[in-house]
Amino acid sequence: MPKDFHGLWALVPAYLAAHLALDWVSFIHEVPPLNITPWNPPAGLMMGMLIVVGLRAVPLAWLGLMAADLMVRDLPVPLWMTVAANGLLAAGYGGAAWVLCRRLGLDHQLSRLRDIVLLLVGAAMTPLVVGTGYIALHTLIGLFPWSDFGGALLRYWVGEVIGITVLTPVVLVALRGTVPHASWRGASWKGVAELAAYGLLIGLTLWLDFGPLASAQYEHFYLLFLPAVAVAVRHGLAGAALASAATQAGLIVAIQVTGVETARTTHFQLLMLTLAVTALLLGAVVSERRRVEAAIRERQSDLARASRLTEAGEMAAALAHELNQPLAAAMSYARAARKIAKMEEASPRLSEILDKTVAQAERADRVIRSLRDFMRKGRSDRAPLSVGGLIADCLALAAPLAGQHSVSIQSEVAPSLPAVSGDAVQLQQVILNLVRNAAEAMDAPDPRRRRIVVFAHPAAEAGFVALGVRDSGPGLSGVVERNLFAPFVTTKATGMGLGLSIARSIVEGHGGTLTSERLPHGETVFRFTIPIHGAEADSDDA
Repeated sequence: MPKDFHGLWALVPAYLAAHLALDWVSFIHEVPPLNITPWNPPAGLMMGMLIVVGLRAVPLAWLGLMAADLMVRDLPVPLWMTVAANGLLAAGYGGAAWVLCRRLGLDHQLSRLRDIVLLLVGAAMTPLVVGTGYIALHTLIGLFPWSDFGGALLRYWVGEVIGITVLTPVVLVALRGTVPHASWRGASWKGVAELAAYGLLIGLTLWLDFGPLASAQYEHFYLLFLPAVAVAVRHGLAGAALASAATQAGLIVAIQVTGVETARTTHFQLLMLTLAVTALLLGAVVSERRRVEAAIRERQSDLARASRLTEAGEMAAALAHELNQPLAAAMSYARAARKIAKMEEASPRLSEILDKTVAQAERADRVIRSLRDFMRKGRSDRAPLSVGGLIADCLALAAPLAGQHSVSIQSEVAPSLPAVSGDAVQLQQVILNLVRNAAEAMDAPDPRRRRIVVFAHPAAEAGFVALGVRDSGPGLSGVVERNLFAPFVTTKATGMGLGLSIARSIVEGHGGTLTSERLPHGETVFRFTIPIHGAEADSDDA
C-alpha cells in the first residue's frame, strides 16, 4: 500500500496498463449506444485499488476510465460528457470504498467473513447507485430514450457487479500475499497435478454446458459449482477467489466461441454471480474456521507451556518445603559440632571446616527460603478480564477434550458480571484443569449423564466473582477428598498429582480461594473466587 504520493504515482503505469488490458479483453457483446458489456473486470480492479489506497487514488481511477473510453470504447458522446461521467464513476466508487473501509470497518485483507459480506454488499449497491446517475446523465443528453433506462441500468449493473465480485477479491488476496500455494509447495508435481485437475474439471463442466452435448436450455450450468466449491473447501477464500476468476474467464471464452447472443450472456452472468457469491462465502467460512483453529492451537500451546512452567515451579516449591527440614537439622548438627570442637579445643582446621559447613548450610537455607517466598508471594500480570469471554475461550479450548471423553460441556454465566482482575492464561489453565479432571472422572454409561457445567456468579464475599466446574460424575472418595490439594497425591496411573495443587496456587496467587464440595447425588463441584477488577487495589490500599 503506498505511503505517500510518490508511491501512488509509481502505481500509475501498472494500473493503467492493467485497466486497459482488462477493458480490451472484456469489450464483447457491447450494447449500443453506451457500449455496456456483460462483464466489466476494470470495475473490480478499480474497486480493489480504491479499497487499498483510499480516496487519493480517485484521480488515478478517473484516468483509467478516460484512457479506456478514448482507446478502447470510443463512446459516441462529447468529450466533456465523458469527462463528467467518468468523474461521477470515479468519485462514486471512491466514496463507496471509503464508506466500506472507514465507516463499516472493511479490512482490505479480507480476514473475516464479515469483510466478504461487506464487499459483496458494496459490489451490489455501488453499481446500482452510481450506475443510476451514470445512465441518467447519458439519457438526459438524448443518447437513448427514458423507456430504455431500466434495461440499460440492468445491463450496466450486471457487468459491474460481476466484475467487482470476481476480480476485487483476487486483487485484495494477491496484495495480502495469500495465494493458495502453501499446500502445493511441498511437492511441485503434486501441486501442478492438483491445479491441472481443477482446470480440467472447470473445462469439462463448460464443455458439458456449451459443447455438442449441450441443450438449448443450458441446464448443466449448475455443474460449474462443483470445482468452485471443491477449491473453496480445499484452499479457503484465496482458492475460492481464483476459482471464480478462472470460471468466469472460461465462461466468457465459451460464450465467445459458441456465439451466444447478448441476452443469453446476461443470463449466464447472473448465474455466474450466484456461483461467485457462493464460492466466496464458503471460502471465507473455511478460512475463518482455519484461523480460529490455528488460534486455538496456539492458545493450547501457550497453556501447555504455562502449565509446564507452573508445574516446575510448584515442584520446586514442594521440594523446597521438603528440603527445608533436613537442611535445618543439618545446620543444627553443624553448629553443635562447631561448639563441641571449640569446647574440646579441637584442631583449628576442623573448626574452620565446620565454620564453612555452617556458612554454606545457611546460604542454602536462604536460597530455599527465597524460592519458597517467590512461589508463595509472586504476582501474575493482572488485567481486567470479561468472565463470559474467559469461559467462552475455555469452552472452545475444551471442545477436543469433550469429544475425546464423550461429555457435554455447558456454561452457566450470570448476566452483568463485572470484569475480574487476573492473568487470562493462568485462569484458563485452572478451569481447563478442573474440566479435564471432571471428564476423566466420569464413567457413567449413559451419555446424557456425562455432563460438565462451567459456571460463574457473584460470590458470597463482596468484591469477588465465583467461578467453578460442576460434573455429574461419581464424586470424590473420602481418601481423595482428604488429600485433594496435596502435591504428588493422585489416583491416576500416569498422573503426577500436581494439577489441583497448581490450580490452588494460581487462585491463591490471584487473591482468591479454591474449594471442593460433594453434592448429595454424588456430583462434585470445584469453586474458586477471583477479585473484581479494582477491588484488589482497594484491598491492597486498605
